[in-house]
Amino acid sequence: MEHQIDGLVVDGDHEVATLLAHWEMIRNGALSRRQSIKLMKEVVT
Repeated sequence: MEHQIDGLVVDGDHEVATLLAHWEMIRNGALSRRQSIKLMKEVVT
């Protein structure tokens, strides 16, 4: 798995699992596409 930090390739089971868990936490906290668009429109106006 190549990740965003320095473009390093990570192939160890533990490291990949850690990165996947971190991305899952970020994804779970993200707004839906519809909510994101609504928020961006509110910020612009």
